[in-house]
Amino acid sequence: MEKQTVMDRFWLWGMKVNVLQEESMVLGKSTMTVEQALQVTGARNAIMAGGLPINRESLDAMPSARRIICKCEFHRSMAAGDETRICVVDEERCLRHLMAAKELAAQDPRIEGFLVDDFSTGSIDAGVTPDHLARLQFVNATHGPPLPLNGTIYTMSLDRPELPSLLPHFSQLLVPLWHADQISVVPAALDRLYDMTGGKSMMLCLYLHDFGNNRPIARELMQQHLDLATDLLVGSRVSGLCICGTCMMDLDWESNRCLLEWLESVGDRTIEGV
Repeated sequence: MEKQTVMDRFWLWGMKVNVLQEESMVLGKSTMTVEQALQVTGARNAIMAGGLPINRESLDAMPSARRIICKCEFHRSMAAGDETRICVVDEERCLRHLMAAKELAAQDPRIEGFLVDDFSTGSIDAGVTPDHLARLQFVNATHGPPLPLNGTIYTMSLDRPELPSLLPHFSQLLVPLWHADQISVVPAALDRLYDMTGGKSMMLCLYLHDFGNNRPIARELMQQHLDLATDLLVGSRVSGLCICGTCMMDLDWESNRCLLEWLESVGDRTIEGV
């Protein structure tokens, strides 16, 4: 079997150009496309996310990607009066997006999975049940080609009582760290999820901005994130590292410079046990 490197396991969270900034997030204007981010970093793997529709146009716009995961949520946000919003289950939308991903996968072998995003937060808040996921899996199994179902499980969600009965429906977990200063909790969170799922594959997701604390990530802290990711990747403790996301990667941030230096330094390191 051909040896794999850190770069082989490196993923980008692909996003529509400037999409977060259009949602009134004060981050600085970005002009970077997913394809440009793939070329700048040398990455070959991308999650089709962040306002990118699951269609041929999105695929054709990232020709450098060799592995692609499509994503949707099982919930949506709706107004609940008094300027508040709540999450409600939107099974029909998720099924529609799954079918769109499967239709593309029949034409394009680069598509290798379907991610149910923000699952341990918004979807559980909305009231998703094992029956919902069973129906999703039934459609997945009876309409080819089947796609491995992934779920986003945040490190801060592991004590939710609903979680254990929902995890069996996923083949892989995407595990993001929402509060950048809590990087020390990641190994224990991964260990706990490993035990909860009987050893299912997990991909770590790290951010370029500290959304949990609404502030930039300093170089020293970003380096701590990437040093841990190196250990987890090289030791085959996680199946991959995803960096979120492409609509921030051309901004003048220490986290971006640190990431590119890290890729240059460790991208060719060999994964153990592969």
